Amino acid sequence: MKKRVVITGLGPVSALGEGADTFWSGIAAGRSGIDRVSFGEGDGALPRTAAQVPDFDPEKYVTQRKSLKVMARDIQLAMAGASLAMKDAGLAAPVAEPDRSGVIVGAGVLNHELDELAYSIQNSIGEKGNLDLKKFGQDGIPALFPLWLLKYLPNMPACHISILYDLRGFNNTITTGSSAGLQAVGEAFRILERGDADLMLAGGADSKVNPVGISQYQVMKVLSKAAETNPKNAYKPFDTAADGFVVGEGAGFLVLEELEHAKKRGAKIYAEITGFGSSGPSGCATAMKHALEEAEIAASGISYLQACGLGIPEEDTLELEALEKTFGGAIKDLSVGFSKPNIGFTGFAAGALDLIVSTLSLQQNTVPPVVTRPQFKKSSSFQWGEKSRSKKIQHAMTSAFGFGGQSASMVIEAYEGV
Repeated sequence: MKKRVVITGLGPVSALGEGADTFWSGIAAGRSGIDRVSFGEGDGALPRTAAQVPDFDPEKYVTQRKSLKVMARDIQLAMAGASLAMKDAGLAAPVAEPDRSGVIVGAGVLNHELDELAYSIQNSIGEKGNLDLKKFGQDGIPALFPLWLLKYLPNMPACHISILYDLRGFNNTITTGSSAGLQAVGEAFRILERGDADLMLAGGADSKVNPVGISQYQVMKVLSKAAETNPKNAYKPFDTAADGFVVGEGAGFLVLEELEHAKKRGAKIYAEITGFGSSGPSGCATAMKHALEEAEIAASGISYLQACGLGIPEEDTLELEALEKTFGGAIKDLSVGFSKPNIGFTGFAAGALDLIVSTLSLQQNTVPPVVTRPQFKKSSSFQWGEKSRSKKIQHAMTSAFGFGGQSASMVIEAYEGV
């Protein structure tokens, strides 16, 4: 018999700030954390619009200061999100049942700091001004910090989190692109559902607000050019004027528990996870279909949808077509939101942060506003608005699609205390 799984802790870190209350107040107010940023001298050729976590201090979350030397910013953000989620769930380190507790993290390429690489390359230049591989082996590599590689391995966020909270159970890293955060929660849900754990910490973290990260997207030509002159209002998912996304950074983590375990310790329950679907990069409709089927609910039963809304025209078109196929005539009653104009495109963290938006929307029975109201390429019956509005939300869906990753969709339900 499948176990019931509930959400008992939320840990968002984004350009809107840190913690669930701060995050929700920004989302509900329709505030955007996108602004101009600076990377120091010599960055004139780089786009300077991004959604950066303001005044982030990793020492609030990492008690062993020496550990920061082997933590890239992505890892530091993950530690912050995980810590906030555990605190919100009323849990402290170490957990009471370590062998029945685990962590799944959506992560991927962690960008190197240019200063570290520059010193190594400087020691590797040959007589003709070219990179001399022999000198690189002799003088370049030794110039690197001995534990340098540990800062940038994708599995390190899960490792550091498990050490901090003594999570000795399932430990995994999901690297499925922009759907990774939601996929991580889905994997944790499956583990709890089949009874292989009692408590799981799951989510994702990413930071591309740096020269290396932004240059990657610049080469791919997926960044919004309009955002450089209009930072707050140019990121327009689903809009006829959409011309790409704005880079963001952050972390989103959730504490998931088997229902009876949560009830036994008197945990606050935000919502119950009832369905999860996954498919290939073009399987948006398939992922939603599977999530609805597992939740045993018709599309018409979904009151609120937290859409992916990448802001890349081709991706947005595929998502709109999938929504129309999935919801059909029920689409006229569907309230749709998307958070990327608030917090930027947060990569591996995006799906988990969107799930937190859905969870808080359901708990508050509130449909948050969208920052940029879309002018669709074709007519649509979706409901969205410029201000928050009350609406009874019994079931909500969260989707994470496209841009180098699989499709994922999750359904959550209001927990009625049964």
